[in-house]
Amino acid sequence: MNKFTIRPNTTASDLHLKQLIDQRELSIPDPNILNDPSLWKKVIQPSSLDLRLGREAWIMDGSVRPREHESVERLIQEYGVKEMSIEAGADFVQGKTYIVKLQEIANIPHFARLRSNPKSSTGRLDAQARLLADCNPHYETIAGPYTGRMYLEIVPNSFDLFLRTGDALNQVRYSLGNPLMTDDEIYSVLGGSGLIYNKEGKRIAADRVKIDGGIVLTADLDGEHTDSSIIAYRAKKNCQIPVDFQGIGKHQLHKYFEAIEKTPNKELKLESGYFYLLSTNEAVSLPPHCAVELSQFDSRAGNITWHYAGFIDPGFGHFPNQEQQGNTVTLEVRVHNRAEIIRHGQPIGVIKIERMSDTPLFPYGQARGSNYSRQIGVRYGKHFSE
Repeated sequence: MNKFTIRPNTTASDLHLKQLIDQRELSIPDPNILNDPSLWKKVIQPSSLDLRLGREAWIMDGSVRPREHESVERLIQEYGVKEMSIEAGADFVQGKTYIVKLQEIANIPHFARLRSNPKSSTGRLDAQARLLADCNPHYETIAGPYTGRMYLEIVPNSFDLFLRTGDALNQVRYSLGNPLMTDDEIYSVLGGSGLIYNKEGKRIAADRVKIDGGIVLTADLDGEHTDSSIIAYRAKKNCQIPVDFQGIGKHQLHKYFEAIEKTPNKELKLESGYFYLLSTNEAVSLPPHCAVELSQFDSRAGNITWHYAGFIDPGFGHFPNQEQQGNTVTLEVRVHNRAEIIRHGQPIGVIKIERMSDTPLFPYGQARGSNYSRQIGVRYGKHFSE
């Protein structure tokens, strides 16, 4: 029997991820779910696989990555402060660094690569969740060949988190070669599918979309067409109320975030040391054959981290047979070292477009039960309610 491989220079779809799991390139603890779409689509996203926390965790002396020929277990022995079990749940305290062993195991060949990002709801909690692997000196990527366990470094920044075995804070994409489209390819897609819309759901002409190493997005500080005067949220300093990661909609937003309303001059001063949620001025509509990764840091847009959770799935903001298209992108923002003033319409990030190995069986959207299937304007995470 021939071994399944995806097309070169693409990112694996949900169907192809399912096949890769079936042949053990990615091992999950409950492979029986592959027989039931209602179960596996909770774990296998349109272009990524959720990684779930195991039972073992360690409080660390600080963030640390392995060197080549060094295991994560060795790091834990040298820099671990305390071992903890999270099977029944445990507090992850803001400002501390943790490593958790993940349940999934990788067995990827040459030319294959895993890339990790926090899930959207993790990013909107201002929690860093970065992938680690043995003998791998880089966060968030694993290049094949690699066979071994995977770990997650977790650093809650604004809120204490209550986490349990089985919680999924991050996700990985499986690619063969380089799936990123060139700028010329992006121009071609813009000419056909559109991709970029305004907040009224109308397509923006290709010659009005700025492309520079990907598609450039800008800040929305006027809030037009959003049915709200709120253009940002800022996490409260020294918040002592924990967030239960499984408590969807169970946390009162005002206890964790301050709402920021638009100003007459359409600008916002981002203070160092604070965490913000902002929105793009453009709406994105991804056809099923395209995925996106939003660059976390781009020095051209200031000394700012614009996004923790950078994966956007095929089908995001894509509404077949509807006149209005597109979702704005909520950004998780932190300023480094000094305050910065941003103004409406200024560039704030670049999205990289990826070729998919195939059209997903279940694209992003309401039919899949996606959490952010319709959003125009800044959107707080699924753990909160007003």
